[in-house]
Amino acid sequence: MTIDSLFFTIVNRGKANAVLHKAQECGAESGTILLGEGTVESKFWEKIGLAEIHKEILVVPASDELSDKLHDTISETFTFSKSNHGVAFTIPFKRWQLQASEKEEINNTSANANASHFCIVTIVDKGRSKDCIKSARAAGAKGGTLIHGRGAGIPTDFYYPLVIEPQKDIIIIITSREKVSAIKERIFSDLELGKAGNGIIFTLPISRASGLVEQRTEENKGGTA
Repeated sequence: MTIDSLFFTIVNRGKANAVLHKAQECGAESGTILLGEGTVESKFWEKIGLAEIHKEILVVPASDELSDKLHDTISETFTFSKSNHGVAFTIPFKRWQLQASEKEEINNTSANANASHFCIVTIVDKGRSKDCIKSARAAGAKGGTLIHGRGAGIPTDFYYPLVIEPQKDIIIIITSREKVSAIKERIFSDLELGKAGNGIIFTLPISRASGLVEQRTEENKGGTA
């Protein structure tokens, strides 16, 4: 199978295996499940210590055709249109051999230009994730998903050549094109990521997303019109 993209699904803890089985029924050959935490934007839940919800992140390498099939099938099967049932998004992926003749093609990619949503990834020292989420929300983000660096076991074949050291927090934030710059700049400034050792931040284009808050809002508007 040609790997054109990475299909991500974020669901509540205990659901990822069922999603993986459905993905395999659709033709997926493999998948990787990571443990994470979602965030709840509620002062009440924060006070009683329930502001974080256990999550699982399923990563499936897929062709473009399979990715579309996964979005349609999994979103419908697991009712991603309902609140807190899960989200899915696809990040375009291509394994480049960095030959001189190919550098121009990499620089001229149209993925960023065509993307309506982006995935913001921030890697900071363990314990700074709340500061990151707070800054992101101040700039318009709805929330994020936290992955702890220790024991994540991220396959190097699937990702950019990053070395994630133990005792790190990785925060994933999905946002629209209109908000991505403001959120990224706010996190960079508040967490002083320009200083050596404070962390890194980068964005990846999303070619398709399912189950996002704004999508459910638009569907509800359409249903009441």
